[in-house]
Amino acid sequence: MSQPKPGDRFSFSFLDEEGERSHRAVVESILSNSEEGLSPEIDDYVADWLEALPLDPPPTSDVPVKSFTVMLGTNNKTYIQGRLVTLTFEH
Repeated sequence: MSQPKPGDRFSFSFLDEEGERSHRAVVESILSNSEEGLSPEIDDYVADWLEALPLDPPPTSDVPVKSFTVMLGTNNKTYIQGRLVTLTFEH
């Protein structure tokens, strides 16, 4: 995977969910471990943090959209809220 950048769209699926449910989101920002307030030791485990906004369900004016954090591990695994996910960026 090339380095993601703000504005990149991606889809993700939780590996612990039944079925093939896919979610869509867009990268809002990319943060380093130090920007997340973590010690240098975490560099052995986490490569980057993506702040993302969900694209589904489509945003409405009634409900504010909440961003979420994606952890990109140095072991090529990706997590959202501690749950393992597959992540695919759109071209």
